[in-house]
Parts: sequence; structure tokens; C-alpha cells
Amino acid sequence: MAQFDVFKLKSGIFVVDLQTDLIGIEASRIVAPLRGQGAYTAFPGLTPKVEFADQTWIVRVQELASVTGKELGDPIGTLEHARDELKRALDILIDGF
Repeated sequence: MAQFDVFKLKSGIFVVDLQTDLIGIEASRIVAPLRGQGAYTAFPGLTPKVEFADQTWIVRVQELASVTGKELGDPIGTLEHARDELKRALDILIDGF
């Protein structure tokens, strides 16, 4: 597992791993769901738009959750290309700016 990897949960929801790899915790990971663009409210900066699997999604950073590494399984892609936007969204969520 690596930061910004995308996983598909058994429920069918795509999530992105936002947790750093530097602390070496694999038993649980902090993730945020990818939601269909237009299906949920987008907030400038907080819900970055990303391209994944030939679709545009919004990452609902405000819906952070902890899931077990076992629940994640194997990654199916990455959002490394959106690293800066995802990190800015975390800053907005935690610090307000």
C-alpha cells in the first residue's frame, strides 16, 4: 500500500489512501471516498476533482475514514498525479485554509 493508491471496497466504493508510508502502519489506513462528479456537493479546494478509470470524480476529503489494510486489498490505481490537490484539501480540512 502506498499513499494515493486507489482501492475498491467490497461495497463497490472507490477510496484513496491518504496516509503517509513513512510511519509504517499497515494495519489500518486513512482513506477518503471518490464520489461521482455532480452526485455530491463539491467545495472549492476541499473536494478536489480527479480523473480515474476514465471518469471524473470528486474526493470527499471531509469523509475521511479508517479502514483495515485487509479490507483494502490490492490497489487498482493511483492518484499520485493529484498529490498536490489532495494535500491542499487535507490542509483545508485540518487547518481551515
